[in-house]
Amino acid sequence: MRTPLPALAGVAVVASLLLAGCSSAIPEPSTSSESQGSETSDAPSTGLDVEPAAGETITGSGYTYVAPEGWGVPTESVPGFSPDTLVANLQDTDGFADNLNTLKSPAGVVTPEVVESAGVDELESVGATDVTVNDRVTVAGSESAHLSAQLSNSGTTYAVEQYYVSDAEQTFVVTFSFSDTVPADERVRLAESVLVTWTWA
Repeated sequence: MRTPLPALAGVAVVASLLLAGCSSAIPEPSTSSESQGSETSDAPSTGLDVEPAAGETITGSGYTYVAPEGWGVPTESVPGFSPDTLVANLQDTDGFADNLNTLKSPAGVVTPEVVESAGVDELESVGATDVTVNDRVTVAGSESAHLSAQLSNSGTTYAVEQYYVSDAEQTFVVTFSFSDTVPADERVRLAESVLVTWTWA
């Protein structure tokens, strides 16, 4: 079954903007917090205690993860968008294919502190609302920031759960996008079921 291209295009554009914005902010020293309207999380990261996803194993640039059951690589690409990986719910029937994409940060490693300040500003700059800095989580032994937001594109409103997964040399922006009818706890549970399977090659 083919995943409708319009259901993925808006997410791709937003993800590209976020990555570009965060990378441009990284060279600036983060000696002070300039985040407005959202607080930086000072809490230690928590481990993921969730049933692992049991779908297809996806291989990216130096890592693998397991997609949720029923999710897979779309048969069509999104024009102008070249993620490191992209999978979507191929069985979705509500007009918006829940999906996740990974993008390599051009700045190398991005710290949670930078994400929780610059990332919030970038989300808001592309029209995101209800931007929330959540507790950090530990993914494959490394601390990851976690941002949530609501976004709209071409009349479609959807929710985003975004994580920044790093090893010693590289951060990958991992963006999960869902229909706005999916409750927050279900979004996080599905995202964490994938992240708990993340393995560095």
